[in-house]
Amino acid sequence: MQSNIFTIGYFNVWLVAIYTILVGIFLFGILRPCRKVEWKSAGVAQAWVMALYAEMYGVPLTAYFVMTWVGRTQSEAENHFNGHLWPIIFSIPDMYLRQTQVWFTLVGQLLILAGGLLAIFGWREIHRAVASNSIAQTGLYRFIRHPQYTGFYLFLIGSVINWPTFLTLLTFPALCVVYRRLAIAEEQEALEMFGDEYQQYMQRTGRFLPKFSG
Repeated sequence: MQSNIFTIGYFNVWLVAIYTILVGIFLFGILRPCRKVEWKSAGVAQAWVMALYAEMYGVPLTAYFVMTWVGRTQSEAENHFNGHLWPIIFSIPDMYLRQTQVWFTLVGQLLILAGGLLAIFGWREIHRAVASNSIAQTGLYRFIRHPQYTGFYLFLIGSVINWPTFLTLLTFPALCVVYRRLAIAEEQEALEMFGDEYQQYMQRTGRFLPKFSG
């Protein structure tokens, strides 16, 4: 079993711990939950991330199952690159398998990167607005009301594309619902605080995606 902190592969508890801590810093340090509901949401997200990395760099349970299902060997399941399972699940011919895995990996990683940047820039703007007791309406907030959550959704989607596991796929919809409810709760608080000004802001912006009509 691999235990070298610098080795990318399975059975590496160091990498599981490092990536879990890094995402924890992002969730609790950069996104900075304040209220009880935000802490709960961040806790659910952290659990989802731990489940993801426990298979990505720990024990590849999903890979074992899928490889057995499609008639491949255990050694193929323990090939770390084969953890990019979508081409295998879709029965892509072996001659195109590696190229397709690379493309899935690239798309997933780009979405993760884009999501992280979107969330960071969004939270910088929202905390600036909170400090001045005003509505965030500049930068990303000119177009969407919750760019930080849009960024987190992109991170989730990119992770599922890049490295699917049974547990993360099953819990992905629930996590999306948790953050949608959090966004709605924040909008209700903003309406109570800013009234018509925030109502007008809502009419010209989308919640998670830009509004192209009206």
